[in-house]
Amino acid sequence: MLLALKKNDLLFILSVIVLLFIGMFLNFSVVGWMITLVFGVLAFVSPVYGLTMLFIYMPIRPFLIEYNPAMRAIADLVILMLFLKVVWNSRKNIKSLFDFKVFEYAYFAFLIIGSVSALLMGVSIVAIIFQIRAFILFYLVYYVVRRLDIQKEDILRLAWSIIAITIILIVQGIVEKLSVRSAFLPLSWEQLPLSAKNRIRIYGMLGNPNVFGIFLSFSFALFLYLRRLVQGKLVWGLNIMLALSMGLLILTYSRGTWIAFGIAFLVYVVGTRNWKLILSVLKITVISGILVVLPINLLTDYIESTESGSTKVGNIQQFDQGGQSSFSERIGSTFSDETIQGSQGSGRLYIVKKGFEIFQDHPVIGTGFGTYGDSATLSHGSPLYEKYDVRPKFYSDNQYIQIIVQTGAVGVLLFAVFLLGMLMELWKIRKQSRYNIYMIGTVLSAYFMGVVYNLWESDIFGLVFFAMLGIAFHMKENVHKKWFGSTGS
Repeated sequence: MLLALKKNDLLFILSVIVLLFIGMFLNFSVVGWMITLVFGVLAFVSPVYGLTMLFIYMPIRPFLIEYNPAMRAIADLVILMLFLKVVWNSRKNIKSLFDFKVFEYAYFAFLIIGSVSALLMGVSIVAIIFQIRAFILFYLVYYVVRRLDIQKEDILRLAWSIIAITIILIVQGIVEKLSVRSAFLPLSWEQLPLSAKNRIRIYGMLGNPNVFGIFLSFSFALFLYLRRLVQGKLVWGLNIMLALSMGLLILTYSRGTWIAFGIAFLVYVVGTRNWKLILSVLKITVISGILVVLPINLLTDYIESTESGSTKVGNIQQFDQGGQSSFSERIGSTFSDETIQGSQGSGRLYIVKKGFEIFQDHPVIGTGFGTYGDSATLSHGSPLYEKYDVRPKFYSDNQYIQIIVQTGAVGVLLFAVFLLGMLMELWKIRKQSRYNIYMIGTVLSAYFMGVVYNLWESDIFGLVFFAMLGIAFHMKENVHKKWFGSTGS
């Protein structure tokens, strides 16, 4: 597969980026609605281009909608149009629309259990729909990709769109760090109070260092793959992208993402027996540390030591005046007594403990969506919090305790079938190509990330993961080997 991109595809990618930033700067609602409508129409006319638009839009969506909230619904409309186009294209083969795997049936049943138990608990219909949307929207990307006619040029266009948007994210992230969160950020983000431990992290245009880290992990894997296909100057370009993406990944200080990245990487190396890749990634990490992480941190430290820099730090650490943090302190505090006590009092351990307390009262089908630490409770509250003395507006940061509380033993069983079912299906086709080995590693890393993040509600993870899963089950074995290489090559 050549890395050369057609001129029309390059112009399309650039046009989408320009149009999104026009919508940001001309922050009138009518402009945002018009752009949303244009994206929706284009997605229906050409679904493969619609997918490209999603991969450009979603990584910068949180940033864009801070300026123009009217662009909030772009992903929803594009995915709806993609789904409707697939339905239309399959009108003469309706049976293909209902070709589901076991893990999909388990996922549907899980959603039904969570919805029914929520209704019984008195959660509003709006809150239930809100949460179902969080779970189902990007599953529809998988549904669509499995049924689309995807060609090499479509994958290539997606790859270039990710390269383009990653460059923008990296530039913004570096500016954010060096400006002490005072440039190239929405005003509301600049004014966001942070602790010393979080102030040193790069939040990026995604507005969350953990989500930014997840996206950079996927980008890094893509750049490694593309580097095998090119020669000459493009190799140097991809090497630079690898160093920068690894550097920014380190500067997110997202420990959960680092561990998940390591799990996926080791599974891939063992599965493909590509032992040389270990040395290659270690080399990139060392170079990135020397040429990216160290200079950025040293320059940031100097800027923060100036009078204006100190003022900026004080403004950010409104509730943590005088607090200090560094790479070693953040890593070293992971299992410190202070961290563990804080977690037991109000953090992750507290959330798990309180969750099991609620589960004991509702062990069969749980309390339902919109009742404990999910996306819906942030916007609509929960009927449980007052009864169980739970603080309002918290995010569980643990997908499993949320599922245990909200769907009980039945939901846990169904979600386990969903997670393990994906792994089993991928295991069946593991010998088709290296790509499927990578997907097995990604699923295993997702198992871990569910402990520390509400992973299956994450838009970025959902978009990339479900699109890749659709590709894995979409292509025939000979195409897999041609595009991605056999497992032993």
